[in-house]
Order: sequence, then structure tokens, then C-alpha cells
Amino acid sequence: MCGVFGFIGAYRAQERDLVAGLMMKLALAHQERGKDASGYAALTAGGELLWDKQPMPARRFFTAQSFTPIFRRRLLAMVGHTRRATAGAPAVNANNHPHLAGDWAVVHNGHLHGHRTIALTHGLRLTSECDSELLARALAHYGEIDGPVLCLGMGGSQSVLAINRRPRHLVAWTNGGQPLVAFRAEGLPGLWWASTREIAARAVDAVGLCARYAAARPHRVYRLAVSEGRVAEIADPGEP
Repeated sequence: MCGVFGFIGAYRAQERDLVAGLMMKLALAHQERGKDASGYAALTAGGELLWDKQPMPARRFFTAQSFTPIFRRRLLAMVGHTRRATAGAPAVNANNHPHLAGDWAVVHNGHLHGHRTIALTHGLRLTSECDSELLARALAHYGEIDGPVLCLGMGGSQSVLAINRRPRHLVAWTNGGQPLVAFRAEGLPGLWWASTREIAARAVDAVGLCARYAAARPHRVYRLAVSEGRVAEIADPGEP
């Protein structure tokens, strides 16, 4: 069991501290789902991918002096992770999240059975012991449309948040094996994500806001982008 959380949205300079505060509270609230490692990936408006991960709990990683200054950049999206290790020792930082491949950064809550066999079947080269890396490799190889469908077909348990730096999208899904919740915080732009409503509510309460919550629908792939300051869902090319 791990924690995944994040947001997508364009915030103004006067909203920066509140956005940073809510993101930190989300990270700290998710520590209960994993203390072995922590990490994040952030996407700037210019398409730069900022990331870091370390084998330490959220209370140390996300309160470090190096974390909040990144919000001085114009960020469009961020995903975060708190890890309870299952496959791959957290002391080897390559096993921790986010996993990066091509233009993708991926955080995953769950477990993939037989991930090495699946990787061989699809010709995907893994460089860590963590099963979650397979999702990042699949997205990088098969793309934003076919990649999530392939990942969902791998089974196991999955709740996933991923950001792509080229089209500057956030992609999210769950297969129902692990929870995933989206919410909008009153007074803040964008769409936010958390592993559970209870964890999200604690973080929202801690910064003095209110929010509206909705559980992600299993096997639905959410592809989101910022357009004219608003978060818009990208339709499948094959949809009417």
C-alpha cells in the first residue's frame, strides 16, 4: 500500500503559498500509507520536468528547504508518492517513485504480478527492481492513448497518476484494486488527487478550505490538460 496525490491547474502568484501548503499537507497526510520513501514530479508551464525522490518518510522529504521553492516556478501539474515497499529495496533510489521513462513521470499505488514476464513480452527494458517501473515504460513506448489501456490489461492492483511533459498532460486511472479520489478545493484552481477522501479531507481541513470529492471510476482513463487557465479533459481520438 502506497500513497499517490497531486494536482493539475494554473495558479496565480497570490495563490502560490496556498497551493504549496495544500500539496505539503497532502504529502504529510499520505505518510500513513507508506514511510519507506517519498518523491514528486512537477511539470512547469515551459514543459520542464522537475523531480526528486529519496528513501525517507514524507515528514522529512516534503518539509525540506528544497521542496517549497519549486512553487515559485510556474507549475501546471505535480504528482507525489509515499512508498510502502513491496518490490525493490527503497535504499536503492531507482526503486522509488516517481518512475521516469521518456517524457513520462509515474507514481503508482498497488502491485503488478509477473511484471518481468510482462516486460519481456512487450520488449520493455526495466532498470529497477520495482514493478511500478513497468507502467512508465509502457506509457513511454505505447503512448498516451494505447499505453494506459495496456497498463490496465496487466491486472494486479493499480491507482496511477502520470504526467507527460510534451503535451503537458496529467493522466490518471484506477482498476478498482486501489482507491483514487479527485477533488476541487474551494478558492484554489485546478483538479486535485489523493488516494482516499479521508486523507484528502484532512489535508484540506488543515489549510482551512472546503472541497468537493469524487471517486475515480475504475477502468476509466482521465487525460487532463490546462486550457485557458481551466482544467479540461482530453477526449479519445476515436470518440464521436
